[in-house]
Amino acid sequence: MFNLIAIPLGWIMRLIYSVVKSYGMSILIFTLLVKACTIPSTYKQQVAAARRGLLSPKLAKIRKSYANNPQKMQEEQQKLYTQEGINMSQGCLGSILTLVVLMGVFQVVIRPLTYILQLKDDIAPATELLKTWLDSKNITEQYLTARPELIIIKYAKSNPEIFSTMPEFVKKVAGFQNTFLGFDLGGQPTLKPEGGWTIGAILLASLPILCFIAQIAMTIVSQRHMKKQDPESAQTMGSMNLMLYLMPLMSIWIGFKAPAGLNFYWLLNSVSSLLLTLGIYKYLNPERVLVINEKEKEKQLAKGPGWMQRMMDMSAEMQNEQQNGGMSIKGNRTRYSEGDDGMSRKERAEYDRKLIEAARRRAALKYGDELPDDSETYEPDELD
Repeated sequence: MFNLIAIPLGWIMRLIYSVVKSYGMSILIFTLLVKACTIPSTYKQQVAAARRGLLSPKLAKIRKSYANNPQKMQEEQQKLYTQEGINMSQGCLGSILTLVVLMGVFQVVIRPLTYILQLKDDIAPATELLKTWLDSKNITEQYLTARPELIIIKYAKSNPEIFSTMPEFVKKVAGFQNTFLGFDLGGQPTLKPEGGWTIGAILLASLPILCFIAQIAMTIVSQRHMKKQDPESAQTMGSMNLMLYLMPLMSIWIGFKAPAGLNFYWLLNSVSSLLLTLGIYKYLNPERVLVINEKEKEKQLAKGPGWMQRMMDMSAEMQNEQQNGGMSIKGNRTRYSEGDDGMSRKERAEYDRKLIEAARRRAALKYGDELPDDSETYEPDELD
């Protein structure tokens, strides 16, 4: 799957590299392009969060009223969001896109011969030549199996005689500018560099640490803003707050396992995300949020609830039916109750199917949609 994502990303990266002739600059420009594409989604996400902050007093009242009934509390919260025209799924695209792109970038970074230099057919013979040479010198390369292309580039530049039977391959690899600001983007960050603490080794080792600093800064900024915007919700997050601080720590461990190119991309992405978030926070002052809230409320109410809201409503309808003892079907008036021990497996399956159909019909009537063509001919108001 991630290879399929890497194909268009590799095409974009190759196009940028053909212009700037620097792998580091290519990653930098690529990161900025991706971040620019996520600005609308990030903005919508922050607007939705700001609008939810305006509902903090009402949400606090709901939590207090239904503290002993979590299901009812969730239903009332969703009802409030619907009344205020807040789409809970709004802004999720940015988070999903960031993760998907990261996985695709990982493939591009560890396979530059395939995606940047387009030397895919030369990888197999080059790998065999390198393995033979390494065995003859009794040298072990830890990442040869996992990242053969990066190891091939390393030796094609330092020991080109290994690939003497592939002169064109060596020429193209030698011209590949994969260093940036003094460090090799195909290198591996480590706290025990083989050649000692050279400038390049120091820069490599600093990448995961800088990623951690950027991400922890992002977490602190977001948490402070959330406490200011919606203090009660911030307090109820509990263990989630701890996870938000543990994730940056995990990035250090991942950073020392990943090649420098991926660390470099993640660092650029984290810094640009932090700057973008700070800019949006500054733009969304209280006065502007109130104006935006009224406009978005009218717009969202006219548009209707999103698919996530409808799915949650349908789920709530089904739970209510089960809790209320079942349903009556127009025509045969058969009632199935949750406690009916005499119900066969086939009857239970039929009951569940009718329960889903009832929820679908109610959702369609509630939102003014066309009724499902395959729905049963019973009235949803007959569901007790």
